[in-house]
Amino acid sequence: MMLLAISLPEQPTLADNLQYQLTGLLVVLFTLGVLALLVALLGRVISAFEARRTPAHSPVVVPAPETIPGPVFAAVAAAVSTALGDHRFVIHSVQAVDPRLNLAWSAEGRRSIYATRQVR
Repeated sequence: MMLLAISLPEQPTLADNLQYQLTGLLVVLFTLGVLALLVALLGRVISAFEARRTPAHSPVVVPAPETIPGPVFAAVAAAVSTALGDHRFVIHSVQAVDPRLNLAWSAEGRRSIYATRQVR
């Protein structure tokens, strides 16, 4: 690249400037392409190495269900009673849910926040 800069005349023309800039751009794009290929190749090598290291049939660990304390059960019953009003209901069980499996509440919260924003 330095040789090209030295070979430029003292007063370069438009064609000289474009050639110099396009050569630099091609060098940068080529270098980025080589780096992308190296990263992809390294990712495949690491994935293959990890696949060989871990057993094919690893046991699935299911956590034991947690018991819900009495005050929490009472709060859930009060919330259901308030939501349903005069309707009769029977709560058969209350179970703790992994919050990572239920994204409905977080999605609703984001929706309500974005609904208050004004589009510019």
